[in-house]
Formats: sequence, structure tokens, C-alpha cells
Amino acid sequence: MPTALTRRSVLGGAVAASLALTATPAQAAERDLLIFIGLDGFDIDYLDGRVPLPALRSLIRRGSLATSTGVMATITNQSWTAISCGAYPDRTRNAAYFYDEAAGVARGQSRDSAVEGLGQAWRRQGVLMGSAQWFILQDKGVAYGDLEGLYTQPGGRIDARVDDAIAMLSGEPVNSGGTQVTLPRRPDFLAIYSSDVDGDGHSWGPNDPRMLATLRETDAAIGRLINAVRDLRLFARTTWVVTADHGMTTWNKPLGPQVIAALTGAGFRPEVLGSGGSPTSPDTDVVLVSGGSIGSVHLFGELGADAAAVRRAEEALGAVTGIAAILTKADQAKLRMAPQYGQLVLEFEEPYALAMTPPAEGSDGRHGSRSELAIPLILSGKAIKPGAEPRAPRHIDLAATMSAILGIDPPAASEGRVLTESLR
Repeated sequence: MPTALTRRSVLGGAVAASLALTATPAQAAERDLLIFIGLDGFDIDYLDGRVPLPALRSLIRRGSLATSTGVMATITNQSWTAISCGAYPDRTRNAAYFYDEAAGVARGQSRDSAVEGLGQAWRRQGVLMGSAQWFILQDKGVAYGDLEGLYTQPGGRIDARVDDAIAMLSGEPVNSGGTQVTLPRRPDFLAIYSSDVDGDGHSWGPNDPRMLATLRETDAAIGRLINAVRDLRLFARTTWVVTADHGMTTWNKPLGPQVIAALTGAGFRPEVLGSGGSPTSPDTDVVLVSGGSIGSVHLFGELGADAAAVRRAEEALGAVTGIAAILTKADQAKLRMAPQYGQLVLEFEEPYALAMTPPAEGSDGRHGSRSELAIPLILSGKAIKPGAEPRAPRHIDLAATMSAILGIDPPAASEGRVLTESLR
């Protein structure tokens, strides 16, 4: 039955629209809450039933669980940058574990981005944000002591980050860079980052029995946050987005000596470097930078522009057992990888890595290649249709989707789509 439009309802709508356009900070507090939980290294296989995860399962029951696709390389800062900006690494220019020939050093991870992220875009549109150690937003929309975009970095395990999140939601003081700060109102967007699963996975490998305790700890902390949101009577107005940056596989066999031998046999003078390393010999003409389950291969100077030399290196490396794929520059472009990588990028079969010796722990976690592209995406809560799983979601879709949930524009360079099939 249609609803009659009365003069009072029309005038009321006009007044409401006028108030919305000139909303004060206090009135803006009526915005619904969006909570983003970033679980570093949380592989999709951790949800295979190996351990009960009641808090995450409760969110899935009220929404959906999908397997989302990350970006190449599957490295932490590249991945979070892609999520924040809604753009692939060839646009963000965030890269890790490559050789900077101009500086003569192997580069590790950075927070650099050539385009704006959601923190900057949302701040411009009046969204009050809080970030409990989701570091990719630091000084890009949130900062220590900033009452319009507050950043905290308590360190420790996930419980410390959840403590800060609850304090921000509750209007309680929180340590922000050494100063006790109280937000003027609860945030519209709250991010919580945990590195426990990634850290322990690197220490032991993803299939170590000790990982079960880490997964239980992570789920219990999320459950505590859910309960706090309920206690604050915000649960019915909260949308939850839970995801990871990359998956995790195992390595215990070093491939560095074999790679060096293959390239030396082909007439090159190679070296394997870790982050921050520089060649030790002036005769070095090929540098390989180790990055978990990938390695970036850089031929110096004229060799780098010599297609025959690059093919010779590719052929030599193709004979090494343990190398799953060799990505040329054309392959890297198709995968939308950052341009800083070498003429070739190696992907290693499990359980190999570009190391010279086995891991001290006996087994270690690794990521970086396409083997770790699959990650979980949980959507739940007010803005989400229960059971409406998104179709082929990707990292780059989250900035646009979360912007749509907040009713604002995504970051300027966002190229992902809104996952409308999952939204109410």
C-alpha cells in the first residue's frame, strides 16, 4: 500500500535534508558504525574447521564468508595499501623486496603510496576515524593525538588492540603516542589490526599445532569486541568487514645455492640479498632479492636491457627444481604488479624459499607469490544481506564497498567495484 505524502512529511523531509547538509559533529555521531578487522596472514584455510572460531562464525552466520583475491606480490604493506586505496600496486607503486639500482640497496617494505587511501578520502568527507594499529592509515588520515582521526599503537597481541578499540568506542581515554586522548564522540569507522597469526605463522609455519592456540586467541579477542559493541547498544547499527592481507604457506628448503649455481653456470656473477643489503663485489651483475615465496631478479646496466641476456637467465633458472614460475615483465604487467621489480620474478614451489640456509625453527611460514593470494572476506551486520556472498571479491573492491556502506565517495584512484550483491 503506497504511503500518502502529506505537507508535513514533505516539509519534514526538506528540513531533515537541510540539517544533514549542515550537520554538526554531535549530529554526525548518528552515522552507523563500520568496523574493519585486518588479520595479517590469516589464510583462508584457517577456516577449514581445524579449530572452533565461534566469534568469527557468529559474524558469518549474520552475513557471508567468501574467498577474496589479494594482489601481487602477496606482501603485507602492498596488500594493505591496495585495500586502503582500492588500487593495484602498479598504481599505488607500493613494492617490497626489490633492488634499487640507483641507491645500490635492496629495499624492504614501506608505506609509500602514489595515490590517496581511504583515510585521506574519508577524512575529507567528515568521517571520524579510529585506528588501533592498522598502520597503513597512520599519517594518511589518522595520527597520534588527532581528535578527528585517532591512531594508537599499543603493540603486544590482539587483546591490546581490542582494548584500544573498546576505549575509543566507549569514550574512554586511550594512549595515543604517549598521551591520553579521549575522542569527542565515538568514531564512524574503526579499524583493528592484528599481526599475531602472521607472526606466529612465520615462526612455526601455518600447519604447526601451536597455531591452533593463536587462532583461538584471535577469535576470543574478536568475541570480546563483539560483546563490547553489544554492551554499548551499537550492535544493530554496526557493519563488520573482516579480512586478511595475504595467505601463508610453508618453507623449509633453501633454494639460494641452487639459484646461484644455475646463474653462475650461465655466465653471470650473481648475489642473493635480503632487505637492506648491497652487493659485496664490484663484479656482481645479477642481484636476487629474497621476499618469501618470491625472488626479484635484477640484471644490472646494459645486461638489463639485453633481451638475450634476460632470456639466458630465464633459461638457466627454469632448470632449477623448486621454481614454480618465472614472471617476465609482461607477466608482471598482466598481474598489475608494481614496476620496481626486476626483469624476472621467481615464484617458488612449497616448501622452498630463496634462502641460503634452512630456517632456524625447522619450518617457517612464507608468502609473496600467487600461492598466497586466497584470503577470507567476512561481511556482516547492518549493511549486509545475510547469506549474500559477494561474487569474486578482490582486495581492490573493499575501499569502494566500505565507502558505499558509509555513504561517501571512495579514494580518488579507487578502481574496484562496490560489492552491491552483498549490501542491503
